[in-house]
Amino acid sequence: IIWYITRIYNKGHINKNKSLKKNFLNWLYTLEQLKGSDSVVLTEDSVKIAAHFCLPYLASLGIQSLVKQGAKQGMPANKLLDALRGTDIMHWKQSLSELIEISLAQTTSIWRMYGKSTMARQQAQLLLNMNSLEPVNFSVQQNNTEAFAVALCHLAELHAEQGLYAVVSDIMKHLKQQFPPHTQHAKLWMLCDLKIQFEKAMNDGKYHLAEPHVTAISALNSTEGLYRKAQLLKALNQTSEASKILQQLQQQCEKSKNIEMTIRVMLASAELHWDSSGFATALPLLLQALSLSRQHNLQSLTSETLLHLAFTQLMLGIPEQALVLVQDVLESVLAHGSLIDKGRALLLAARCQMALAGAAAQEHRLTALEQAVHTLDEAVVYFSQLDCKERMRDIHYLQARLHHTLGNIAQRNKCSMLFRLLDQELPSSGMTVVSHL
Repeated sequence: IIWYITRIYNKGHINKNKSLKKNFLNWLYTLEQLKGSDSVVLTEDSVKIAAHFCLPYLASLGIQSLVKQGAKQGMPANKLLDALRGTDIMHWKQSLSELIEISLAQTTSIWRMYGKSTMARQQAQLLLNMNSLEPVNFSVQQNNTEAFAVALCHLAELHAEQGLYAVVSDIMKHLKQQFPPHTQHAKLWMLCDLKIQFEKAMNDGKYHLAEPHVTAISALNSTEGLYRKAQLLKALNQTSEASKILQQLQQQCEKSKNIEMTIRVMLASAELHWDSSGFATALPLLLQALSLSRQHNLQSLTSETLLHLAFTQLMLGIPEQALVLVQDVLESVLAHGSLIDKGRALLLAARCQMALAGAAAQEHRLTALEQAVHTLDEAVVYFSQLDCKERMRDIHYLQARLHHTLGNIAQRNKCSMLFRLLDQELPSSGMTVVSHL
């Protein structure tokens, strides 16, 4: 089909018909995407033709498509946003409200992909506060468009990352009303809801509740489903099955050029190396993931990879370098990260401080241990907001050990009691606080 359309297009039979010429390019673009080929050149040709024949609506759609492809290829955020800003001026001048909504939703997705959650929330709120209910076409209301669904899903996930599940419930209730299950864009909120429920169950350590969500996610998105299945198997200590799935998933992602998922698979594979073949064997994977995340300007994944590297260095007996890495990313994680990321970063920083205190001179040792206690106090606040009991158990254990060393008997007994209560409530995971991030 691609050969046939290309032959007709190249022979010049449609050069006099600008609408047909545009449609041919769109067909080629769609078919090339289905084939898995790079369709940037076709999109650029489509934009040039639309601009030549003064078709601003089609030209803007083409530019938005190029921005999406550029984001996947790792173009800097400033170049992508400059391209969108140029088209936004025209949208506002000509009152192309549908394209304004698409642009705001796309900007939200770009900021989210690059790890800037604060900016993503701002753009989503701009879209939701447009207060425009003018019909677009065929009696379709603007608050029922895909752009609104995308923005609301982003907000739901961002609130879930901060442990605000009551707000998430309200957003989902609104999405279900605006986009009933049988409608075109219902798949967006269905997948979003399932991913949030899965992450909540995993954070709570309720793996039996997470398992049915994996099946449902796989029905909507096979890639996300495979990744979640590997996460669940890893948490259940079924490492060989998890490793097979991650290898299969990495091949799929490299073929489809899904860079974000490729990096996440590398991080999960590195965690499996920690448990099986040792910490040193995880370093090549982590360095490759770091190179990819920096190359594609994915700040959130870069921070997560650096935390994995810091933990590996800590386990290899290099706490000084590990603490330097943690401090380098801590500001970014606290500004844009989820609660679980903030807690994990602070917990890792405290463990590095403890390791350094053990080798410090006697006059500096107590000060270093007190600093570690303070860092753990900050970390437990984030985990308690998520009700992440496994992490809280780990922290109370470390707090009890530190207070015992410092001679704080009352605090030691309090932390010991909290640890004992959580340890009796939670099943044994097979991993101690010293063997996982």
